[in-house]
Amino acid sequence: MTPGEAIEAAELAEAETRYRLRLAREMYQAGYRQAEADMAARWARIAAPVVRGVPHAELEERRWGPGGRAAHIAGPEPAPEPAPEPAPEPAPEPDLEPETEPEPEPEIA
Repeated sequence: MTPGEAIEAAELAEAETRYRLRLAREMYQAGYRQAEADMAARWARIAAPVVRGVPHAELEERRWGPGGRAAHIAGPEPAPEPAPEPAPEPAPEPDLEPETEPEPEPEIA
């Protein structure tokens, strides 16, 4: 290979590298634009019911009850829960041995 052919081969390799880099950059940018478009479309589908749907006041009333959050937070405290009833005393266990009268002690004379 002559020096001129080597220089020409190097220039071809550099030209191909530039081409591949440009192609990669363009493909990346196209994919990025497509991803942005997909995300925007998905967000529009997600946000549409919120924007055009149920009013915020109704959502708050559903969540907190009549009067919304302010009435729930500023309202009276709930009554304390009653104390639990004490557990019943366990029944005494029955004696399994029959009761017998003690034997009289022998008299010592």
